[in-house]
Amino acid sequence: MTTLLVHPPPANFSASHALLGRLYLEHRAFLRRLLLVQAVPLGDVEDVLQEVFITVWRRLSCLVTPEQARPWLALIGLNHARNHRRLVRCEREVLVGCAEELPEQEDGSSPEMHLHAMYGMFRLKRFLEKIGPRLRAAVIPFLEGQSITEIATSLDIKAKAVEGRLRLARKRLEMLAPA
Repeated sequence: MTTLLVHPPPANFSASHALLGRLYLEHRAFLRRLLLVQAVPLGDVEDVLQEVFITVWRRLSCLVTPEQARPWLALIGLNHARNHRRLVRCEREVLVGCAEELPEQEDGSSPEMHLHAMYGMFRLKRFLEKIGPRLRAAVIPFLEGQSITEIATSLDIKAKAVEGRLRLARKRLEMLAPA
């Protein structure tokens, strides 16, 4: 048990402040272990833990009794861990996944052009992941510069089938394109 120094509370100290302090002291170690188990990197655990307690503070009125706080806190912690993993995955995919495929920055190109190229590569990769393997098998060689006849020969299908797959891929790309 932790010994706390007794100081008089400030004038604007309320029962909700006391409850939040109690939850923090009693459940901080539990939430920290939960975040580590949920694959949040060690360097990010304290930041995510802070976000958890910000959410707890905002939703403190939803807590029925302090004795039933652990499952409620665990759910908030799991949601924040999931959101953090998604955010990290997207950042890593943009920064690491596209870096090796971009051409070297020339003297005349600006950083904005380089950033737009990276974003375009990221969107192309996301699009190729979303379409099925049959469409992808026709789209990738087409983007690499192969003719429709060459693609049809390599896939052992008719040229009209390749044209249909490319047309369908264009329609899906138009649906995903921002207005």
